[in-house]
Amino acid sequence: MPEPAQPCRALALDVGRARIGLAVTSPRGDQALAHGVIARRGTRLDIAQLVSLATQLQVTQWVVGLPPPGDPGPADSRGLVLRFAQALRAAQPLAVDLVDEADTTALAHDELRALGLRAARRRVVIDAHAAKIILDRW
Repeated sequence: MPEPAQPCRALALDVGRARIGLAVTSPRGDQALAHGVIARRGTRLDIAQLVSLATQLQVTQWVVGLPPPGDPGPADSRGLVLRFAQALRAAQPLAVDLVDEADTTALAHDELRALGLRAARRRVVIDAHAAKIILDRW
């Protein structure tokens, strides 16, 4: 009998100028889980920290949220994410998929508000929850 295929364990990133929201699939690869936020310290340092985390979590795939063209968010957020994804690809061997992140922050706010989280608590976890939505879309 053939061995079952190893599940894909993906780490999703919601890349912003100040923070990167993180979400990871469960060990079986069947559920997206918010995983936290890291403060940006520069692309090289951020990628080194992310690669270390990916090794700890036994990640086999990256998923990066990509703002749509003409996104009303901060200026050149799409370019920022594309440059970050390119640097991530160059720094390590795992595949990097780009996924449309349109409206993920708004959806995350709505979901967290529906769970009863106050605005101050939502600000702390919003980026990780947006990364979870990105991972769900993937």
